[in-house]
Amino acid sequence: MRETEFIARNKDKWARYEQTLKGEDQDPEVLEQLYVHTTDDLSYARTFYPNRSVRVYLNSLARRTFLQVYRGRRGETGRFFTFWTDELPRTVFAHRRPLLISLLTFVLAMLIGVVSYRIDPGFAESILGEAYVRMTNENIASGDPMRVYKEMAPFSMSLRITLNNVLVALLTFVAGAFFAVGALTQLVRNGVMVGVFQYFFYDQGLFQESFLTIWVHGALEISSIVIAGGAGLTLGSGLLFPGSYSRLESFKTSARAGLKILLGTVPLFIIAGFLEGYLTRHTETPDAVRGLFILLCFAFMVWYYVIYPRAVAATPRAEPPVRLPAADPAEEVAPTRGILSVGDNMTDTFRTLRANVGRVLAGAAVISLVFGGLSFGFYGSPAETRYAFSGKLLAEFANAQELLTTFSRNRGLGYLLLVAAYWYGVLRLAFSLSASTLGDPERTSRRAHLRLLAVSGVLALGFAFGGVVSALFVFLALPFLMMLAYARYTGQAGTRQTFRYVYTNLVRSYDAFFLLLLLMIPAAGLIDSTMGAFFFSFLDWIIYTDDRSLAGYNVVLQAFTYGWLLTLALVTWGVSFALRFGDLQEIETAGELLADLEDFGTQRRLRGMEMEK
Repeated sequence: MRETEFIARNKDKWARYEQTLKGEDQDPEVLEQLYVHTTDDLSYARTFYPNRSVRVYLNSLARRTFLQVYRGRRGETGRFFTFWTDELPRTVFAHRRPLLISLLTFVLAMLIGVVSYRIDPGFAESILGEAYVRMTNENIASGDPMRVYKEMAPFSMSLRITLNNVLVALLTFVAGAFFAVGALTQLVRNGVMVGVFQYFFYDQGLFQESFLTIWVHGALEISSIVIAGGAGLTLGSGLLFPGSYSRLESFKTSARAGLKILLGTVPLFIIAGFLEGYLTRHTETPDAVRGLFILLCFAFMVWYYVIYPRAVAATPRAEPPVRLPAADPAEEVAPTRGILSVGDNMTDTFRTLRANVGRVLAGAAVISLVFGGLSFGFYGSPAETRYAFSGKLLAEFANAQELLTTFSRNRGLGYLLLVAAYWYGVLRLAFSLSASTLGDPERTSRRAHLRLLAVSGVLALGFAFGGVVSALFVFLALPFLMMLAYARYTGQAGTRQTFRYVYTNLVRSYDAFFLLLLLMIPAAGLIDSTMGAFFFSFLDWIIYTDDRSLAGYNVVLQAFTYGWLLTLALVTWGVSFALRFGDLQEIETAGELLADLEDFGTQRRLRGMEMEK
């Protein structure tokens, strides 16, 4: 049977299935029949049309029916939790060996730290730092050995610890790309530190007090670092053991799985940071209560990462939608854009930028010049005090924050509005570039621009406080807000829909975000450390003036330079997110596939023979 005939026979039935799945009152027996019929059609399509769009459509329909039959309809909001209740546990179970290796490596490193301290107590100063050891000894002598957890305000401490833990986990994961050796190195480093830290207090006769204090938050924090190490080993395993796949394809698969595991640790780090900031300081809590709490935390980790994944993996699951090779243009069905992998997304992003390189460079220059000029012109303070840039290697995070922050640098509401206008210019440029690739029309309505301005204001507010607040804002909300800006500007989706698209498909929402970040950091570091140093040295050589004026000139030029680099980076992200939004929308709605199905069956005659349209 030809594919078009197969679709013509069944498309009315599939349309009824779609309507049934959207209904509020659903009969479980009807849903079960739908699932059986859908999987039968899917099996047929897999056999005879393995590389065609109809197979992807039926696969998506079967998956949705399966979720209705076996989990019940939980609404759009409930779909967010399927990542935590199904997808992540299955990924953890499938990669349990890297996670086990990570745990064993960390435990062995802890033992190495203990033995090293027993052999040479001075080893603690080289691992923990001389200042920390001296401070802890002073706290012990004063009768409050855990005083270090009480000195900072709870909220500030929680944010600082959470950010640090997330960065450590991210570094451990990314280091796994170096054939897993980097992840092992990070695990050994952190394991030795924990072993020395704990044995240091044991040597002072404070093992029980230190254990019941440190592990109140450490049970989740240290376990999450071990899991991040397992994610890094999973990432590197694709390069080490490609199997029957090419090394690149194997690495893509392992990177996707490792990123899922890493994202699963984010809530744990947030909870651990809260515990360290608000609960760990209460050393007066009875030992039995603290001990029980630590036991419950470890029990949860064992249940969620060992017991529950095994149970989930034992239940059947419909095959998730996959991206298929492009159809042959000579065939009857016109190929759709499809759901792109992270590699394809980056390819399209850089192809778009390369095709519009003049607009990108000139647009970024204009935006940075206007933003920098207004930031200096609106305020009467000396230029050399306007910004405090860092010239150290890889200081781009701090310099970007210096440009975008408002309240942490005691700048007024006017500067916040200026940053919002800057975001508006960046997003307008990015979305105008992506329109050429996606074929979207340019938006000129007042309502579209107002929606874009509203999201730009939220972005400006997210960076206004600086420090760990901005860092968490970038990690947790930047992909969502930039895709929301695109969705609202083009009128393709509302806030609720975009939230569902992004946070139901976390891996696809964050994969290109992280990969572009990894590319931008060394590129910006090279420019800043080599070209930038040469440029400013040349400036100092040719300009003859007093030191204060020269410092002012340097700050002005640095503001324009860093602003231009930041604009290029944000425009690149904006184009990538605009392209990725279409993938998320297709995953959730199958719009292109449904449009193709509508075209099937439309025929015309040519020389007495029926031809497919």
